[in-house]
Amino acid sequence: MFRSTHIALALLASATLAFPIAAQNFTVDFTNCSEFVGEGPVSLAVAQPLVPKPFVIAPGPTAAIANIVIRATGCAGASVNHGPSTPTNLSQIGINIVPPDGTGEINNYTLIYVSNNPDLVLHFIAAGLPAQYDPQLTYQYPAGPTGSGNVYVAVAPPPALFGAGTAPYFIYGPETAPPPSSAQDFLANWWYAPQTIFGVARMRQQSNFPAISFGGQSATFYTDSNSTLGKLIGGNADSNFSTLPLRGVYPTAHMEVTVTH
Repeated sequence: MFRSTHIALALLASATLAFPIAAQNFTVDFTNCSEFVGEGPVSLAVAQPLVPKPFVIAPGPTAAIANIVIRATGCAGASVNHGPSTPTNLSQIGINIVPPDGTGEINNYTLIYVSNNPDLVLHFIAAGLPAQYDPQLTYQYPAGPTGSGNVYVAVAPPPALFGAGTAPYFIYGPETAPPPSSAQDFLANWWYAPQTIFGVARMRQQSNFPAISFGGQSATFYTDSNSTLGKLIGGNADSNFSTLPLRGVYPTAHMEVTVTH
């Protein structure tokens, strides 16, 4: 079943790239989630070719630095277009950019999007983002009595039928529980430039977190040093998330995916 689903999704992704389709907007509602977020410095020279115009990479601490953003989330439920709610894990990786529309506490250009929810992946592919289906995507956070513990994330999409695909990557390390009564509203935008029948478009994944609480983390990210991700972080491992090292906990979030031309 997993193999046949992967083949169907891969064929749809390749067909979308070969014969661009009209973009389809959609919404997703997430419930009872926690997440790992790590943002830290990488080489601007390596990151720049991955972010197309008119998107602009946000300034780093020096002129030669950009910021990579690595996120992984586990939710008790995710409902696409008000459909059935399904337990969902996902991970996305991008480069921090200047807000294209002036909104959001954080804005990132999407490099990688992977989920174990086939409905979510299908909707992204139909909208023009080459999302990947990984039925074994793992997000674990066995918290101790204090609410703190070690996060473990494993992402290994099956080999791509077309293109280079994504090298497996892993996250492991300690996270701390958010302080009591610290929930706040947060708006996050992830962007992409899909190809459609009308040409290059602009996709915005806008997620509103009405009450998200933030703790800390000091985990490490691991991948193949020869992969695109490995070249971005400059090796097999990266634990320098000095810009934004967070553990997030939120009861609900609403995402709107819109594509404009």
